[in-house]
Amino acid sequence: MSVQTLREITIDILRTTEAIARAAEPPIDPQRLAELRKKVALAYNLFFAEQEQALLQPLRQSGDPALMAIARSCVERDLEGRQKGLEHYQRWPLAHILEDPAGYRADVRQVLAWIETRTLYAEQIAYPALARLISSLKRPTV
Repeated sequence: MSVQTLREITIDILRTTEAIARAAEPPIDPQRLAELRKKVALAYNLFFAEQEQALLQPLRQSGDPALMAIARSCVERDLEGRQKGLEHYQRWPLAHILEDPAGYRADVRQVLAWIETRTLYAEQIAYPALARLISSLKRPTV
């Protein structure tokens, strides 16, 4: 479990979300679209499990209030994302996608924008904080 694994899962989520938007172009193959939606949901589950082990636990266990706050921020952002994802799936059952593919693609683009924002936070704040923590733990004490 590592930040690299989190990055790889994130790339898979981004690419699959982009594939979902493309798959929503008419003519739509409902089975393919359903498969992609399932794939991205499973990737999120994997991401959250990996993130807990690789990122959140070390930040929480550091005892450093700033690092613990970063872990809380990640969790809050993820809860927001899960809520948005749930609302998206409720708003867009396959039958509705077939009725309004343009509307669905627009909504998928909004989801994609949220993922990109969350990824930017991880890359600029959370992952560097973890790297600093790991580096400080490797320093010999005098």
